[in-house]
Amino acid sequence: MTGLVVIGLMSGTSVDGIDAAVLKTDGRNFQTMGYRSVYDYRNETRDAIWTAVANPDAHMRDESIRVNLDRLIAEDHARAVRKLVDANGFTPTLIGFHGQTIYHNPNGQIEHPLGRDTIQLGNASLLAQITNLPVVYDVRSADMAAGGQGAPLAPVFHAAMLGRLNVGLPAVLVNVGGIANLTWFDGRDGLIGFDTGPGNALMDDYMRKYCDAAFDKNGELAASGIADWQLVHEWLRMPFFAANWPKSLDRLAFHHCLDDPRLLVKPIADAMASLALFTAKSIAAAIEQLPVAPQTILIAGGGARNLCLLSILRHQFGTVLHDGNFCEDEPLFRPDTLEAELMAFLAARHLAGLPTSFPSTTGCSHPVCGGKLVEPTR
Repeated sequence: MTGLVVIGLMSGTSVDGIDAAVLKTDGRNFQTMGYRSVYDYRNETRDAIWTAVANPDAHMRDESIRVNLDRLIAEDHARAVRKLVDANGFTPTLIGFHGQTIYHNPNGQIEHPLGRDTIQLGNASLLAQITNLPVVYDVRSADMAAGGQGAPLAPVFHAAMLGRLNVGLPAVLVNVGGIANLTWFDGRDGLIGFDTGPGNALMDDYMRKYCDAAFDKNGELAASGIADWQLVHEWLRMPFFAANWPKSLDRLAFHHCLDDPRLLVKPIADAMASLALFTAKSIAAAIEQLPVAPQTILIAGGGARNLCLLSILRHQFGTVLHDGNFCEDEPLFRPDTLEAELMAFLAARHLAGLPTSFPSTTGCSHPVCGGKLVEPTR
C-alpha cells in the first residue's frame, strides 16, 4: 500500500514509559511494520511528571518548571525515536506525538482552578528539531473546542483494525491503560467509543503508595486477596457509570476511592483484589450497556497482562473474550503497542484532512480533524 511511514509515540496516564510503534498508513488503511518497543523515561522526567499530575494548576503557573518538563519529555521521546530507528534501520517520514497528559477535565464537572481543559505536556517543536522530522501533536484540543470530550480518540483506529481482523462482529476492543476505554464497531457505520472507568490507575497508585512498587505484576497480589463485593457495588453507583456516552475521565477521577476507610483497613492483597474487581466490573457494566452484545471482546493495554483482571472478565464473558494472547501470529493486533499505533494513524489522518473524532465517540458537534503540525527548522 502507499502511505507514510509514521512513528507513533504514546505515554499513558500510568507514566510507565514511552510506547513507540510504526505504521505505514495513509490515514484510512494501514500496514504494521513490525517495529515497536517501550522506552523508559529518565527518573528526573518521571518524577517531574508525577509532581505535575499531583498539582497541575501549580505546574502550569510556574513557567520555568513547565518549560523544563516540556523539554525533558521531548528529549526522552526523541531518544525513543532514535533508538527505534537505529535498532531497525528504517526511514520515517512523520511522528505522531501524544505528549504526557497531566490533566483531563472534559466537562468541567470536577471542581478545579483549571476548569474544563485537557493538558498534554511535551515540546513538539523541540521534538521535531531533534529528530529532524515533522510532528503532529495536540490531538485533543480541536475536539474539545467543538464541544467534544477530547477523548477517547482510539475508536477510528480500533474500527479500522477490527474491520480487518477475522473476528465476529459487532466487536468490542477495550484498552486498559490508566483509564479504560472501549470501542464498539459493527462492521458498517455503527461506531461507539467512551471511557468505561478506572483502568490500571487505582491499582498502580495503591501499589506506589503502600507497597513501594510501580504496579502489581501480572495481578498476582490482587489474585491472592479476597475482594469486597459490597464495597465495589457501592462504588459502581457513582453517577459516571449511569451516564450515557460519550464520556471521558481524568486518571484521578476515582482517586478518592483510595482514601475510603473501608479500603484502608483491609490487608493489602484484599485491597488490591477489590480494586481489580472495581476495574473489571466497571468495564463489564459498560459492555452490557451497548446496543448489541458483542460477539468478540479484545483486551489491550497494560491491563491485558493483569491475570486477575482478565480472570474476572473471562468469568463473566466466557469465550467471547480474548486477551493479549489472541491470535499471536496476527500482525495487526499488538495489545501492548496499540496506543502508539493509534498515534501514528491519527498523525496520517491529520495530514490527509480526515476526521479523528466523531459525535458518537467524543460528543463533538461534528466530525473533527484534530492535531497540529510542526516542521523542523531547516
